[in-house]
Amino acid sequence: MIFAFPTPMPRAGLLGLLLAIGMIWGGTFGLARTGGEAGIPALGYGFWFAFGVGAGLLALGLAQGSRLPPGRGLARFALIGGLGNGAIPSLVMFSSVRNIPTGIMAVIITTGPVITYAAALAARHERFSPMRALGTLAGLAGAALIVVPRSSLPDPSMLGWVLFAFLTPFVHSVTSVYVARARPAGLDSWMNGALFQLVAAAIILPFAIGAGQFHVPFTAQWQGEAALWLHVLGGIASQFIMFELLRLAGAVFLSQVSYIVTLSGMFWGWLLFAERLSGWVWLAALVIAAGVLMVTRGNQRGR
Repeated sequence: MIFAFPTPMPRAGLLGLLLAIGMIWGGTFGLARTGGEAGIPALGYGFWFAFGVGAGLLALGLAQGSRLPPGRGLARFALIGGLGNGAIPSLVMFSSVRNIPTGIMAVIITTGPVITYAAALAARHERFSPMRALGTLAGLAGAALIVVPRSSLPDPSMLGWVLFAFLTPFVHSVTSVYVARARPAGLDSWMNGALFQLVAAAIILPFAIGAGQFHVPFTAQWQGEAALWLHVLGGIASQFIMFELLRLAGAVFLSQVSYIVTLSGMFWGWLLFAERLSGWVWLAALVIAAGVLMVTRGNQRGR
């Protein structure tokens, strides 16, 4: 019997899963930064993360009798998911968090629900709601508070990396809408996660080798190696939970995890790296949170 969470699942259970994945994701910024500071290149880190998570999910799935379902659309689904749910957002985050404070990266992730709603609206998977549209505008205003004022960043030269970092929630959110709608029948969450991460690893590997960034395991400082493999273990758990939440509740519900990710990421940035964020960043977090609240509340009233 293949393990999966019950359908339908009580709202308290869904919120518990959301809390769990948010706490895991919030800690990944610090793990990725620690790996970089210990000498593990971004592409090498990205490859071993994707390969380790994919191999772990595959092994756990096969042990339960999980198999890939037949179908013509599986290869396209795997390629889009591997790029948009694995390779691109992971590499952008792994690179960005080495050049900007982890707390700012956590605030950037908060824009996920706003982007998800906009993408779902564009794809006609959601109905237009004035409140949710206003929330989207608030989210964009909050993002502007990070990048426009010169005093919002510890160093103005970080601006390029901050703008680059916004690709993580954008690509991940757009792809989540696609995954929630296009997931092939019979594809369980173990194989879904394994498929995406192994495809991501296959995409990253030639770039890592070509750029001279392939990492030989256990050759960096022990803190970096520990961070990488802790990240892999957390990734196995969070990927399974993520695809279960997409199956049970959809992309917009999952996007609310950004609340927890932001608070968790800010906490770990303060604890591990003694980060102090400017008043502009805190204001941005409040404005974005208000926008996310309008988007998600509007969703509840519309159902």
